[in-house]
Amino acid sequence: MRYFPALLDLKGKLCVVVGGGRVAERKVRSLLKAEALIKVISPQITESLYRLESKGKIVHHPRSFRPHDLRRAFLTIAATDDRATNERVSRQALGLNILVNVVDDPAHSSFIVPSLVEQGDLLVAISTSGQSPALAKLLRQRLQQEIGPEYSILLKLLGAVRTRVLSFGLSQKRNQRIFRRLVRDDLFSLIRKKDWRGLETRIQRVLGAGFSLKELGGKR
Repeated sequence: MRYFPALLDLKGKLCVVVGGGRVAERKVRSLLKAEALIKVISPQITESLYRLESKGKIVHHPRSFRPHDLRRAFLTIAATDDRATNERVSRQALGLNILVNVVDDPAHSSFIVPSLVEQGDLLVAISTSGQSPALAKLLRQRLQQEIGPEYSILLKLLGAVRTRVLSFGLSQKRNQRIFRRLVRDDLFSLIRKKDWRGLETRIQRVLGAGFSLKELGGKR
């Protein structure tokens, strides 16, 4: 395994994107989902990035990259179409111990970005360690067909159950037995069929009558 997999908490952290094209736009949108503070460095940006700037979602500096642009940055992404600029961003970031990703250039990156399947808070990351982005994309497309919106509903429900159960002060082993039983139970198929009554009955069979879908933020 060449890379260590990790999920970063970027909320409120400064992330610098160098570049203003379609690739940079995709990176900015991903960073916005993570609630990062975003600064874009590029003489020109896409219409979508202009709209994000006009709404105060990002800060745009309409010029070429300068070394001080990375001051106080937690993470940076180099996404220009100029190899020399991308490498300059990489050298500056690495010298400051700032995480850096150069798009389509793992050799000049301290981290690479996986291909993602997203359903709400559920994230499935796929990486080929930079060897074949095309294969990662193919696998993502296949998984998207398998992992539908039902998983997002199930995750939200299990998260609410976990919060309630942990508040009871039970032993760790007992908590684990409860959570494993719920995950192994056939809750997913009940959600897919929109059988909310059956879902509630199944949960109460494991946890007791005090657990209603309404209290857990479910559909019923």
